[in-house]
Formats: sequence, structure tokens, C-alpha cells
Amino acid sequence: MKRMGQGVAALLCAAMAGMAAGCSSGKLAIPDKFCRVPVEKSSLSSVIPDGDRLKQTYEDLESRPGASCNMSVDGHSVLAVNLLRWDRAPDPVDWDKVGSPYKHAARREVSFPGYASIGSSHAIVQATCNTRTAYMSFVVDFFGDRVENTSTGYKKLQRFIDDFVPQETKKFDCTK
Repeated sequence: MKRMGQGVAALLCAAMAGMAAGCSSGKLAIPDKFCRVPVEKSSLSSVIPDGDRLKQTYEDLESRPGASCNMSVDGHSVLAVNLLRWDRAPDPVDWDKVGSPYKHAARREVSFPGYASIGSSHAIVQATCNTRTAYMSFVVDFFGDRVENTSTGYKKLQRFIDDFVPQETKKFDCTK
């Protein structure tokens, strides 16, 4: 009888462990859109942590063409972008210094016409429009355990920016 009780206890422990594993955070489906534009899943997969629920919000700005977008996992923000279209020439910016308050931020070459200071968790981007008197500005914040505060940690954020910014500039008729 003692043996049978130990066997039942072992089965119950195994069943409980299996149920707990089924309830734990897992891999989320990576979306193919962010901020209402298509993005490559590979550019988002490195910034989205494991979890149970992914939520995206999008808010049009009232003051000028632009948007505020946020992605959260299990109620915690992981990616936030504020973007604006400006119908004037940009002010001069020292791109070597603009990101200095942020960890590992520096001027980075980007895949689109424009400038960027990208760090491991924050980026400031200026995308050039087709006309000399218009541009788009982007402020990107990356939060959570996927942030790598190292000299190469910016690469995750840059991969996303190189994919995302050209899509947004097309959406706002900044580029073709």
C-alpha cells in the first residue's frame, strides 16, 4: 500500500508540473505589423520577450501628421514609437551628440535617407522626405529584459528601425 501511495504521489507531482508548464509564459506569435505598417517578423522577434499576451496601441496625433504607437507584453511596454511628419526643413542637429544621454547611443548609418542616433534602448531618427522641405522624426524606446546594455546591443533596435522607418515614411507620403 505504501508503494502505491508513493506512485500516486509521483503521478500527481508530474501532473502538477505539467500543468504549471502549460500555464507558464511562452513564445508569442510575432506580429507582421506595428504602428499599422508591415514589418518583418525577424525585426520584431528580437525585441519581443516571452509572455502570454501581446497588445498593440495606435493613436493618431491631432496637432500634425503623426502617430504614437506602443507594444506591450503582459501589460509591460516593450516598444514605443512617436513619429511626426514636418513640412519644413529640419533644424541642424549634431548627430554625434544627440544621443549622448542614452547608453551606447551613437550616430549610426541607416538603410534609408536620413540620420539616426541609436543606442541599446533609445533612438532618435530623422528620415528625409522626397522634398527638401519635409522630413519625419521618430523617437523609439525599447524596454524590458531584451535590452542589451552593451556596445553591440543597439543592433536589435537598429534592425527594427531599418525595417520600420521606410514603411512609415511611405504611409505618410514622405517617400514613395
